[in-house]
Amino acid sequence: MKKLIYSLLTALCVLTATAQTTETVTPPEDLQTAEYALQAQSYNYGYTTAVTKSLMIGIDGTTVYLQGLCEYLPQAWIKGTLDGNTMTLAAGQYFGEAPGEDDNTYPLYFGGTTDDTWAEATEDVNMTDVVLTIDAQGNMTTNSWLFVNSEESVLNPYVALTSATILKLEDKAAVPANPSVIEFMPFDANEGYAGVSLDIPTVDVDGNPLMASKLSYKIYTDIEKDIQPMLFPADEHLNIDEDMTEIPYTFTDEYDIQYGGYAAYWYHDTKTFNRIGVQSIYRGGNEENVSEISWFVIKPYADDAVTFDFNALDPETTPYSTSKSPAGDITEDLVLQQGNVTLTVTPSYANTPNRYWKDYNLNALQLRLYGGTLTVEVPEGCTIEKMYFNNAKWQDENSFDCGEFDGTSVWTGSTDKCVLSIAGNTQLNSIAVVVTGTTGISTLQVLPLTTATRTYDLQGRQVSPAAKGLVLQQQRTADGHLRTIKVIRK
Repeated sequence: MKKLIYSLLTALCVLTATAQTTETVTPPEDLQTAEYALQAQSYNYGYTTAVTKSLMIGIDGTTVYLQGLCEYLPQAWIKGTLDGNTMTLAAGQYFGEAPGEDDNTYPLYFGGTTDDTWAEATEDVNMTDVVLTIDAQGNMTTNSWLFVNSEESVLNPYVALTSATILKLEDKAAVPANPSVIEFMPFDANEGYAGVSLDIPTVDVDGNPLMASKLSYKIYTDIEKDIQPMLFPADEHLNIDEDMTEIPYTFTDEYDIQYGGYAAYWYHDTKTFNRIGVQSIYRGGNEENVSEISWFVIKPYADDAVTFDFNALDPETTPYSTSKSPAGDITEDLVLQQGNVTLTVTPSYANTPNRYWKDYNLNALQLRLYGGTLTVEVPEGCTIEKMYFNNAKWQDENSFDCGEFDGTSVWTGSTDKCVLSIAGNTQLNSIAVVVTGTTGISTLQVLPLTTATRTYDLQGRQVSPAAKGLVLQQQRTADGHLRTIKVIRK
């Protein structure tokens, strides 16, 4: 199973259950269905949030079939019985088994309760049937909780919904609410794919539910302000019959594209992406309306940032370490300069040295840090506002001495100097720094990226980079040239 799916199913790795009923509900082949929307409050650790789910409901005599109640298995069905204006859904119905990590599967069951104190109960609570009342318009209400549960009888839920209503939908024009990119997974050469996880609301801009069958979405890429819809070619995706740029909300190939936009994967590199976006399209009431494109920023445009691109360093001219050679080990402060930004990397002081290392999956160099600090600094009159750390690995315990970090790649703040303390294995492909302000110099000299620095005294002997007095620094740049500068340290 691909990586983005894991976060949806994380809860399924916490609870265990012994399945008793393993028979799923299968509706009649000729069942006529209509679209409904379930609106409810989702309960999680004492807090509730509003949710809208798309349902399909069909009636066969006095038997009613419902699809869409289980977010882990959105195509699973349950059934109930009709009696006048009431519908009863029996507890203990089996949705099926949801896949989790390490090839594990987890049985999921439907049920309810009218006991609002179930979450505080100190003894087992058994699920009960759910009874819904149907009004003249075909809408349904219930005073019962609705559960996606880990066991057939005893309440131990993954999903708990309260204040639920089920609304029959009409085909009418509407502007879909803006979607969003929840997570972006850059291309991973080891895995061979990249992906996004999306939130595609099934409501309009006023919060009214939409018909899922008339909702679709497009994924966009922005490469240096060239915005294009992403193509999913049939010849790259085994379970797609034709090239796609627009994906129906209800479509899944059960591999690369997941139902409801939860995840979409592709097989080409993402290194050039500045942003990735998503737009919803709704074709209700014989009209086409679209949302705004919601963007996820990956890195700034080249003209808007100073970039230290370690992947672009030439292995022929840049010393790098291997399992047999310490040539790229950083044994003294490494000072890199691009434009008006200075980046300083200290030695690791850990068991593994900081170093340049060639990643053979990327076929490119990386700056790999295991300890010490990385300092980004700009001259007086300039301000660092954002930094984008394109990384193959990041330690959660890494810490900045200022600003805010989003936990994955983006730092935001306002300073002329920022120090990152490295807690462990951190693999950097590039760092893009957004700087505002001016140094007062009318012409800015852009220097080649410095890849190695050595410090000497006036007799030509190599000394510590912290040596006092007049010293010579010999710097090798990314284009292979050597330059020597004089530095006075007090």
